[in-house]
Amino acid sequence: MNLQNILLTILTFTMIGFAGCTKKTSELAPAARSNSEANTEKGYWTCPMHTHIRQDEAGKCPICGMPLVHVENRPGLKKETASGVEVTESQLKNANISRYTVVKKDFVVTLSLTGRVVSPHEVSFQVYESDVAVVKVGTEVSGYTSTNPDQSIKGRISQVDNLVDPSSRTIRANAKIQDAISNYVSETSFFGKIQNTLKNQILVPEDAVLHAGKRDLVYVFNQAGNIEPREVRIGIKNQGEYQILSGLAAGEVISAGANFLIDSEAKLRGP
Repeated sequence: MNLQNILLTILTFTMIGFAGCTKKTSELAPAARSNSEANTEKGYWTCPMHTHIRQDEAGKCPICGMPLVHVENRPGLKKETASGVEVTESQLKNANISRYTVVKKDFVVTLSLTGRVVSPHEVSFQVYESDVAVVKVGTEVSGYTSTNPDQSIKGRISQVDNLVDPSSRTIRANAKIQDAISNYVSETSFFGKIQNTLKNQILVPEDAVLHAGKRDLVYVFNQAGNIEPREVRIGIKNQGEYQILSGLAAGEVISAGANFLIDSEAKLRGP
């Protein structure tokens, strides 16, 4: 092969490679633009877990693989004002957000227990310090032992320690058993539950609380009808509800549902 043919061959392969690179670049361009330019009036597609992902068409999240959800007109939120995020009823509906009026009501709490048998008439178990409000002397306990699961054990809490284990953040409690445990085996495992009712508690749906690092937030409708964040202190979670210890009062109206959309939108819009 002479020098001219060699140069011609090199030039041919170079052009083919350049064409291939150009095609790949053009194919990637729409995807690259989708995250930065998918903010049209028709809305965009985003991941519920990774809200910084934005595309102009349906698909799956490139991070976790979850199906993207459609958000209309920048999650239906009109604009952020000094007094909160301004919204309309149709925008709330499009963002799958509902209003919830805060009320006080009795809170029936059920706690699962794991402990050990310390005698034929007594069991001991640990409860988290956050649940100690439910664990009171006289509260009924029911359960069974690992060595005799067919026997239903009932009793009442007889003692609650006033010392928290610093490693597990739990408190020990003892319960006296009504009828002696059959086939008693010392230190065998006990599995049970207690149920107690806390009177006049402020409760909100679980999906009304947004966990933001070390803070817990709810979005409150203010007098202007706008939504604004408020930090709250939460207590026990049970049956899809959170006990609110401080930050909310009965009669206030909060948002429930896709609150992560409100939070993400407020952060993305900025001042």
